[in-house]
Amino acid sequence: MTLSPVRGLAAAAAGGLALLAISAPSAGAASIACAAGAPLGAAQGWTEFVAGNGQRGSESEGSIAYGGDVGGMTVGTRLTSGKDDPTLVVAGTASGWFNLQKGSAYAPNRTGGGVNFNGGGHFLATNPIDFTTAFADLRSRSTSWAAVAANGTADVVNSDVTGTSLGGNVLWLRGSDAQINVFSVTPAQLTGIKATFIDVPAGSTALINVSGTTVTVNGEVRYRSGGTYRQPDDASVGDAVARTIWNFASATSVKLSTGSAFGGTVLAPDAAVEAVSVGHNNGQVIAASFRSNFETHQFPFPGNGCVPSTTPTPPGPTSADVAIVKAASDATPKGGDVVTYTLAVRNDGPDTAKNVVAADALPPGVTFSSASSPCTQAAGIVSCAIGDLASGATRTLTIKVTADPIAAVGSVPHPGATHLTPVSKVEQQVDLEAGDTRTVALSCPAGGILTDASIRTDAVDQGTGALTDVRVVSARTTGASSWEAVVRNDAGGRAQAKGFAVCLPANTDTADGHRHALVVSDPVTVTQSPAPGAQSVTVSCPAGSTPIVPGWAFAGGSAVVAGSEPVSGGWRFDLAVTGATTATLSVRCLDTAVAAADGHTHGLKLTHVVKQVAVPAGQVVEGEVICPDDAKGIVGTWSLARGVFSLGNDPRPKTRAYRLINTGATPATATIDLECVGDRTGAERKAGPAPKPIVNTATVASDTTDLDPSNNSSSATITVTGGGPALVGGTAKLAGGAVLLRAACPAGGGVCAGRAVVAKRSKVVASTTFRLKAGQAKLLKLKVNGTGRKALRGRTNRVKASLKLRGSRTVVKALTLKR
Repeated sequence: MTLSPVRGLAAAAAGGLALLAISAPSAGAASIACAAGAPLGAAQGWTEFVAGNGQRGSESEGSIAYGGDVGGMTVGTRLTSGKDDPTLVVAGTASGWFNLQKGSAYAPNRTGGGVNFNGGGHFLATNPIDFTTAFADLRSRSTSWAAVAANGTADVVNSDVTGTSLGGNVLWLRGSDAQINVFSVTPAQLTGIKATFIDVPAGSTALINVSGTTVTVNGEVRYRSGGTYRQPDDASVGDAVARTIWNFASATSVKLSTGSAFGGTVLAPDAAVEAVSVGHNNGQVIAASFRSNFETHQFPFPGNGCVPSTTPTPPGPTSADVAIVKAASDATPKGGDVVTYTLAVRNDGPDTAKNVVAADALPPGVTFSSASSPCTQAAGIVSCAIGDLASGATRTLTIKVTADPIAAVGSVPHPGATHLTPVSKVEQQVDLEAGDTRTVALSCPAGGILTDASIRTDAVDQGTGALTDVRVVSARTTGASSWEAVVRNDAGGRAQAKGFAVCLPANTDTADGHRHALVVSDPVTVTQSPAPGAQSVTVSCPAGSTPIVPGWAFAGGSAVVAGSEPVSGGWRFDLAVTGATTATLSVRCLDTAVAAADGHTHGLKLTHVVKQVAVPAGQVVEGEVICPDDAKGIVGTWSLARGVFSLGNDPRPKTRAYRLINTGATPATATIDLECVGDRTGAERKAGPAPKPIVNTATVASDTTDLDPSNNSSSATITVTGGGPALVGGTAKLAGGAVLLRAACPAGGGVCAGRAVVAKRSKVVASTTFRLKAGQAKLLKLKVNGTGRKALRGRTNRVKASLKLRGSRTVVKALTLKR
């Protein structure tokens, strides 16, 4: 071994630190050619790709494929896949409920549950994966890569030498190749270390070949960024994490015990892989079987990433990875404003993508104006034939549209009228054997809004532990209608618990021929790393909304939620932290007024009830807080003294029963609260123009095999607000020598007055003057002129209608004119 001097070694020796030999970076090593085609074969793009069975206790942000059995979990929270794309494959038995956020599923053998298709997907009739062929190929790749000579160095050194001190030894992996850096590592080098430090050039692959049949990876995984080494969760090293492969070619058992996030793809085609103690896996897991109670995050190895070309598998057909990202120039335009959509089309794959076409079907609510070359538009569909796109190339396109004006039409027809907002609950029994970790999923029927949920601990087998040994590791919203908790039984015996959830309907009841939607936001999250002690974190909601379904998740360390309370502008979580952790706190924000319908809205009648409960030392008590007679509870809140812990609560639903335990030696007082909503809304009130969200999705495709279909679509949402008068509907009528069309003036403003004009092929064919009061909708009668009598002879005509305001702008809309 050739040694090179490293500054700081003498100082380290003088300080009593271990002094270890450090390899010089490899010089003159043979160049390693990069393979063509999908680097990971059939596993490319799958977050979990497992030949056999899985035992999972938390979600996967990406897609998963199991050749054997696996239990229910949340899948695909970070996917952008289309609804028909395969993202969940279970060839064996799929037990329990799966929450599939995007794409479709192949799971023919379901028991005790099913699949919630939250992205509009469906069940696939055939298995899209040949696991036998796929893993034969992966074993071949793994074996051949393991035989590649290292061109990087792998040394166990004191961390002080690296410039990032962790108070002990680290495995220091250093390479300088711009494309791929290969390291040879033994199981002994991974034992008893504080971390593995990876230092390779940006954009290059780190291929870590680990020998041995039984391997345990100790210590954190960190990547060089600037002058220090950072954990895999740091955004600055995200690309380096994705370009790391840990290759366990000979292993039959791999245990990940890093204590914090594990970085890189695990390639262990013959091994039982177990995440024993990780914050989560940042990278793909390719294994014979997989056991983990932690999340797998979506850090797929890139389709254009470099792997050794010595793989004996015959090269497949050329492959690309076309992707599209869409953005809007204005997220909140007024009606009549022009919005520019930008479409960035790129090829992340290894080969040229042939005959690339981007398409954008414009949704109702926007009208096409123009598009950049080579895009064309027909019947509201914009098609852009880009042609061939080289690997790494990007093409930018633009589409301009006009946001159709909106207006609140109508008035308050029934002063004093209200709507019902019934509250319901769902529940599920939870039984845990000693040492079990379970994911408990609850959902509201009929697409209702889940406002709160809880796990109530009822009993632990006598003499085997305490009620507080049943720990809720995470509890959080997974959809507007769904929630899940990860529950662990640390007692020595069986535990019994129960899950409860409270639901509001998606809409009020129907009265006077209409109903109103209840409006809830996407999750609002805050992630912090609180130090040990008592800490508070606030998650904010905007004015005009109230927080619901408070949730939390802790990664590493030890912490409990000692308080969960509404505060001005949001929700406060009081944390009792006993070991440094990463806490993710979340809420959704429920609008305090229902959505506008028939020109009016209603406020929700919200109240907050508080009660103090005495909890004797060493005792379990049940405290109740009760809503007013005409209200039901929707969110439970609490604030607990030191030594008092919540064992969950039971919505009944007017009464909320809290189960509390005092583990201290002195009596204590707990505060229990309840957020209540009235059985009926408030009275009607006039609505201004209701903001209208419009989701526009663009897609991209090519004639070349695509390595990752999940990035072939992208959406941009704009929310149109009121601006001026609106032309209502998409059609007008020609009758009695006049064009009849409906116009509306938004509520809350002044009079809308001016001239209404209809034109065909830029020639005016009908016109009139108009005057509308604020909030008024009216049928306008435009007299057809001589040009119009000739031009409008057909039964159906496409025309453009304009409302020209006096001294202001013009509102234009394309209409179909029918006789």
